[in-house]
Amino acid sequence: MPEPPSTPAPIETVAPGARIAARYRLVSRIAQGGMAEVWEAVDEVLTRPVAVKILLPHLAADKAFVTRFRREAVAAARLSDAHIVSIYDTCSVDDVEAIVMELVRGTTLRRFLDDQGVVHPRRAVDIAVQIAAALDHAHSNGLIHRDVKPGNILLSEDGRVLVTDFGIAKAAEAVSDLTEAGQVVGTAKYLSPEQVQGAPLDARSDVYALGVVLYEMLCGRPPFAGDNATSTAVARLTSEPLRPRQVRAGLPRALEDIVLRAMARHPDDRYASAAELRAALVAVDLSRVEPDDDDTRLPEATAMAAHQPGEWRRPPPSPAPAPPPPPRFTQTERAWLVPAALIVVVAITLAVVGALLGRTEVGRDFFGAVRGATPGGNPAEPLPIAAASSFDPQGDDGRESENELPFLVDPDPASAWTTVRYNSRDLGGLKEGVGVILELDAASELDSLAVASPTRDWAAEVYVADEAASALSGWGPPVATAQNIGGDARFDLDGARGAAVLLWITDLGDGSVGPRFSTAIGNVELKGR
Repeated sequence: MPEPPSTPAPIETVAPGARIAARYRLVSRIAQGGMAEVWEAVDEVLTRPVAVKILLPHLAADKAFVTRFRREAVAAARLSDAHIVSIYDTCSVDDVEAIVMELVRGTTLRRFLDDQGVVHPRRAVDIAVQIAAALDHAHSNGLIHRDVKPGNILLSEDGRVLVTDFGIAKAAEAVSDLTEAGQVVGTAKYLSPEQVQGAPLDARSDVYALGVVLYEMLCGRPPFAGDNATSTAVARLTSEPLRPRQVRAGLPRALEDIVLRAMARHPDDRYASAAELRAALVAVDLSRVEPDDDDTRLPEATAMAAHQPGEWRRPPPSPAPAPPPPPRFTQTERAWLVPAALIVVVAITLAVVGALLGRTEVGRDFFGAVRGATPGGNPAEPLPIAAASSFDPQGDDGRESENELPFLVDPDPASAWTTVRYNSRDLGGLKEGVGVILELDAASELDSLAVASPTRDWAAEVYVADEAASALSGWGPPVATAQNIGGDARFDLDGARGAAVLLWITDLGDGSVGPRFSTAIGNVELKGR
């Protein structure tokens, strides 16, 4: 009678104090994913700390997978780079399959993002540059990662960024059918289009995934998200992501262009190599990007050394020759933008039609009616704003981003006032709203308030009064309201007379930066009758 197949040991039997291959003594479990557990251990032969990745039982029982897993681990062990986690050994004993690798004390980029939401642009570029260096080294040695994602990127306490899990995705791919039962190999949010389609892969697939990681670091969310893994993966074949600056104001256009090129749907439109992407990132000018206090706090290093809290520490930056200017951003492309040539054609056409109509009685009547749309027959004219102040009567100090108020009324369209970041769109449930007051030198009949904003789906009310009030109740009823604003907005003030205008934001909209929300307001313009 044939001997029954051996049953792999349950993962629960792997416990602190256990020895793998009579050499690696397990200390504590520090991470677990869909394929394996990671343990801190001690190599009792070389007396050094190591990390041991132990395959989950259902994979360890698949002999075809184990064979490929070992082969890819051996290939990855040939890589030697400061930004790649070194592989020391493989183990296959007592139905436990494991690889032994360098122990990195720090945290994963995944946990860092979960804690922080976003990464400051300078830091995001620094991280991406180091990842690109690791990928370039691997590609030069004929190895494609295939599963570049925040969970496979480690931020060490000494400031290094390291990539791990080279080759494991390839082993998984070899025993999976991309279309079987709607399963998609790899992590759906970071798959390249060619991976989704089951096409042959090359280094540009990793370039795409790094572009997605950089997008998430800058925007606080991945570019594509569906109801399930399959819909998320397929979304990149049928739709375009929001441009990063539509999600997070203040990002340099050059950095946005790099991200979108790395994420180009067709491989030929991407950077040809990780080295080329790295060079583009190194060259981007970030001198005008100023540090943000919200982006400097670092999480405890619990992912790779859960028992020993710490912080991820970057090497100190080189001293800058001069402090950078205040934070600014180039406003996002708006729905009303059309090519300049089309504007010229339309303008010429209207001018010709206007000239012809002006010679007829019907035309003279028509233009006369337009001129009479405002009192005195004059079109609405921009009014000079004498002062701008924040309005936060329900806040702790009554102020909101005071240092950015000049950006509302300066002539530079690349500047913005931004609300404080809150934990939810309803301002964290802490207050009914927050806003800005625009004051005129004298009371006027007001025609409209135009607001430029990169934020989507926000809501606001506009109040007009003879003078600014310290409480919302002192402003009277709103003269205009708008919900689900898709970016820029124009509020019709219908001739309301006053010297003070309050823009009162009641919903921060989808201006999410990681887990927190804010609304950005660019230039504002008041027109009078």
